[in-house]
Amino acid sequence: MNHLKKKKTMVLSFTLIVALAGILAACSKDEAAKGTPTAAKEEATAKRGQLTATFYDRGTVPQQVGNVEKNNWTQYVNEKGPVDVKFVPIPRGESVQKLNVLFASGSAPDIIHEFDSPFRNQLYATKQVLPIDDLIEKNSTVYKKLLQKYPELKKAATKPDGKMYEFGRVQRLVGFQALFIRNDWLKKLNLKVPQTTEELLQVAKAFAEMDPDGNGKKDTYGIALSSETGGAVDAMFQNFTWVIDNDKLIKDWERAETALAFKKQIYDSGLTDKDFLADKNGQKSIQDWVSGKTGIFVGRTIDTVNFKTYYEPLKKNVPTAEVIAIKLPQSKFGRFAVGLNNPVQMTTMINSTTKDPVAAIKYVDFMASDEAAKAFRYGFENVHYTVGPNGCPVQKDPEKYKMEISWNVDFQLLMQQIEMGDCAQVEAQLNQDVPLEKEFIELVKQNNEANMASDVQYGRVTAAEHFPSLPSDLQLILTNTAQITDIYNKAIVSGSNYTVEQAMKDARKAWGDLGGKQLEDYYGKWYSEQKDKAFLAADMMKFMKK
Repeated sequence: MNHLKKKKTMVLSFTLIVALAGILAACSKDEAAKGTPTAAKEEATAKRGQLTATFYDRGTVPQQVGNVEKNNWTQYVNEKGPVDVKFVPIPRGESVQKLNVLFASGSAPDIIHEFDSPFRNQLYATKQVLPIDDLIEKNSTVYKKLLQKYPELKKAATKPDGKMYEFGRVQRLVGFQALFIRNDWLKKLNLKVPQTTEELLQVAKAFAEMDPDGNGKKDTYGIALSSETGGAVDAMFQNFTWVIDNDKLIKDWERAETALAFKKQIYDSGLTDKDFLADKNGQKSIQDWVSGKTGIFVGRTIDTVNFKTYYEPLKKNVPTAEVIAIKLPQSKFGRFAVGLNNPVQMTTMINSTTKDPVAAIKYVDFMASDEAAKAFRYGFENVHYTVGPNGCPVQKDPEKYKMEISWNVDFQLLMQQIEMGDCAQVEAQLNQDVPLEKEFIELVKQNNEANMASDVQYGRVTAAEHFPSLPSDLQLILTNTAQITDIYNKAIVSGSNYTVEQAMKDARKAWGDLGGKQLEDYYGKWYSEQKDKAFLAADMMKFMKK
């Protein structure tokens, strides 16, 4: 019996082993058919594609949501987008230097997001980026439709060889920079809004000398002169280096001399900060403005961050301050806009060494899509906003918006704001029920009128980035001519020791010695041959709201 029992047990054991082996074999075949979990994941990743992309590091990502490389929005792009993207931090203030190092080492990302047009032109000239015409035609849906709807996108993206190399974003034309003036000071001193350059000088003088803040001290500035305010003085005289004269593009010297003389007069009269040249990034002039020490200053009205930068802190420091945005006073050359945004802005290129150009196009399509635009701009419905009576998103929690959304502007470099209508404009992003925000909405409206009134011209040939790319030798000449600015600055601060006349003589000589005539010939030929094809000021005006 024991023998039989032992034999029966052995048979059962053998049967179990055979059965188990069959199950394992079946499982092995099934796994082989499906691939192992790791293999399946790798296959899925391969189908999605993998990319690296630059991302500006401005130091503004709240610690609570992560860092530049990994945060709530990098997660969104990777979860909702069609490709896996690794974002590479690029210091905003040193982006060109950093990118040059990355390209030199062969480690530049697949997608290059960069505002600096001379650098993008350099990438094109050195064949370090891909032409995109065929890639778009064969693989794009979203961006292809945008090109059809806004042919100016193609104009702006096309390089001298006739091919497109850049992707961009389209926005409504609006007032970008604003000439702010302290209206309460005007009222106190019984002054009118200045309409001419001479009147501007008179108002600035009164603001500097007649104690408009009423503290009994001579501690106010009539007008700032560093950064964007200095640029507005140039705009007042149409001093943009290049002008159209008798249908020809020429280098202008008369406007440069007039603008320089005006700045020197401001400085010599003690109407501005004597150390304005040390204010390289304009932060000192902003501080003087928001602390209530400056009467005339150029800020911006294009984004909600401008409210936080130029208006809210001023009203906190000086609750009685009254600000208006005015037209740039008229000069003998005409009346010009303080500053308009560039409605067709190129932002993105594909590295020529990318292994998956099709994935790059998929990424561009997603980042330019309505879905992504709405998320980047407003967040998510019932999480960050509700829909208001006018159909526009209304923030639910300003602190949550500030923490999770307000800093994400660099995810919007392919966002087509013009497609989002009025809701995407800064006026709709501010809350009319908050008194200070309501006041800033009025400033936005004033500035749009000041920049786009019927008696105001856009003084530039085109936005700076739409000038043609230069060959490397001419780009070097252009870079070197920047030192002429030092000559002008020397004249401003040197009193009678270095006159405007001498500075202009030295500037002309430096221009000639540095090869400036070659730039004149190149740009002159470009305008003569391409004025009907290039993206010029007239093209910009098409994006003004009717």
